[in-house]
Amino acid sequence: MGIKRRCVIIGGGDCSVEILKNNIHSDDFIICADGGFDIANECGIKPDLLIGDFDSIKAIPENVVKITLPVEKDVTDSVAAFNEGVERGFKKFVMFGATGGRFEHTLANISLMANASKSGFDFRIIDEKHTFYSISNSQIRIERKDNQQISVFAYGGNAVGVTEKGFYYSLCDYTLTPFNGALGTSNHIVDDYGEITVENGTLIIIETKM
Repeated sequence: MGIKRRCVIIGGGDCSVEILKNNIHSDDFIICADGGFDIANECGIKPDLLIGDFDSIKAIPENVVKITLPVEKDVTDSVAAFNEGVERGFKKFVMFGATGGRFEHTLANISLMANASKSGFDFRIIDEKHTFYSISNSQIRIERKDNQQISVFAYGGNAVGVTEKGFYYSLCDYTLTPFNGALGTSNHIVDDYGEITVENGTLIIIETKM
């Protein structure tokens, strides 16, 4: 068995068989968070670890390594899965089945992603139409794609010194707040690459396939 290079978390939200099969690699360490096992099982994917309080899974499998969590706890199953990945030394995370379904879980997963990224982890959420990622006090370069829109939101407070270059709507040294999110919605890249910088603060970036 080769070295596992990234940790894939499969949650119990909306996720198609196709998106998993197109994005899972042979060298991924796969953690299913509770009902995420049902999605993986449908794809014929055996996880390296199953974790949760098992309140949403159809049937608990016999032949998978499991960590059983209490029903009453201070973290979601997704957070527990991320913490297990961190314990195993992973720096790169991708989560599927993180959106759709119950909106509070979608919001909690986006918060998990942003906080993980702020702590220096490469954490992305992928669903049918979107890729979510986050940056703090740094810069990111995004390749232009067909039928692509980019939205940018301040997270956890004001995002100071936001600059967007190579976009149809540009920004220069602007302060985004969590309350003027409409300003960062539905932009698109006009150069080969778009660059987004935030001098102080955290941004959530959503790449949408139109």
